[in-house]
Amino acid sequence: MTFADLDAHAALRAALAAHGYAEPTPVQAAVLGPELAGRDLLVSSRTGSGKTVAFGLVLAQTLLGEAPSFPPARPRAPLGLVIAPTRELAVQVQRELSWLFAESGGRVGACVGGMDPRREARALTQGLHLVVGTPGRLRDHLDRKNLDLGGAGALVLDEADEMLDMGFREELEAILGAAPEGRRTILFSATLPKPILELARRYTREPVRVAATPPGEAHADIGYRAHLVAPRERELALVNVLRRLDPASALVFRALRETVHHTAASLGERGFEAVALSGELTQVERTKALKALRDGRARVLVATDVAARGLDLPNVDLVLHADLPRDAASLQHRSGRTGRAGRKGQAVLLAAPAERFRLDRMLREAGVAAEWAPVPTAEEIRARDEERLAASVAAQAGEATEEELAVARRLLEERAPLLVAAALVRRERARLPEPEDLPDTARVGREAPVKAAERAPRRERPAAREGGVWFRVTVGREKNADPRWLLPLICRRGGVTRDEVGKIVVLPRETRFEVAKDRADEFARAARRPDPRMPAVRFDRADPPAEARRAPARRS
Repeated sequence: MTFADLDAHAALRAALAAHGYAEPTPVQAAVLGPELAGRDLLVSSRTGSGKTVAFGLVLAQTLLGEAPSFPPARPRAPLGLVIAPTRELAVQVQRELSWLFAESGGRVGACVGGMDPRREARALTQGLHLVVGTPGRLRDHLDRKNLDLGGAGALVLDEADEMLDMGFREELEAILGAAPEGRRTILFSATLPKPILELARRYTREPVRVAATPPGEAHADIGYRAHLVAPRERELALVNVLRRLDPASALVFRALRETVHHTAASLGERGFEAVALSGELTQVERTKALKALRDGRARVLVATDVAARGLDLPNVDLVLHADLPRDAASLQHRSGRTGRAGRKGQAVLLAAPAERFRLDRMLREAGVAAEWAPVPTAEEIRARDEERLAASVAAQAGEATEEELAVARRLLEERAPLLVAAALVRRERARLPEPEDLPDTARVGREAPVKAAERAPRRERPAAREGGVWFRVTVGREKNADPRWLLPLICRRGGVTRDEVGKIVVLPRETRFEVAKDRADEFARAARRPDPRMPAVRFDRADPPAEARRAPARRS
């Protein structure tokens, strides 16, 4: 099948051919089916499946129709809008749509946090056919009258589930509410949890569900392996996994930004080329870290879940979950950074014994089969080093120049061949990080798994165990409040972690929640600051709700 067979717009076919696109991917073929023309779509598609080109083709179908090119762009009034969860993804999408629509005269601009809003406002005033942006910045331009969606014929929500997880429901609803009712709406989402289906029900017209990546194929190009590790040796186990697999590029996930920077520094001290990426870095710092990985100056990127999606990292060979994902959806999003566009990838998970059953459940929910194996030992790694060295020497033996052979003869005349070989081995080993001995982890691996009935009772979170301080936020059931998207919002506004938030009780017009006692004052100061993205959402202290006594603590 070709793009011509799918009746793709001629100008886009020319751009695709110029960029080496010969055949459509499954998601590109799926969204251009003749029975879907003009329909709202709810597309489930894995990362790396070619979905940016897919929704570019849908936008052309809707906005260009039979016209050979776009009309002159109108000030502040784009014809189409693409919303993405992160700056990196929005910029990546903007770049890809720019070349895709170049032949049709389409002007594509980006509006993202961390960039100069005045420059974006000027570009909007001069006129853009398509705008790609993050929810907060797009909402800001709407509020400032820099952006008018009254003439928008199509809206795309890319990775919609991630935007809800990040607490952008209010911004999304404001943007969708500002667009005309007759628009075409396309939602792309790696997973389709209940909040996404609810969003689709409210803001689309009888959407057609398109399973461009069947559940059984979502991880077909990713091999999974899991290791039991002693908690105190988790970082050492990480070293041995990296040494044994020796990936050209690896993405290591840690749960907290403090551990991200500690792990990156620790790997650097051991001789790995590692960089860190977490949410508090500036845009310049984030761009620098990603560029180091892309151009090969770094081989390991250590990151929080901010890197699980939306980053332009097409050639990651290994995803290493040094800390477990929070749920099956997060597992899919993280692991989806490898095994992209037909390339094979690996995902490795490290779990403490107490996490074994949680990980097994998560793998089942994600439909993933993982091989459980012992963590590579120092002896195995050294043996593998010898194999690599032997293979490297054998591969290069036939490529020696006359000059190199002459140097080799002189060396062998002056020194015993065995000593020359030993020096070569020593030099090769010196450039490699030393593998670690893991006595506690070896003992854990020999122990039989604990049966479910013998498991220790679930630990209470600090906020619940110690008795927290109650706060309220001015969003309730009437505005579709849900702990799934409220929790990230609470953490972001107050600068706390999930474990420092206790019970969450959703009331008709507000939501009340607990914060650990030792963080309550700091939370109050941080959450009191106005947020220009969500000026109507306010936080303040509150009395415990009547429901608190019988409401179960939120499961972290």
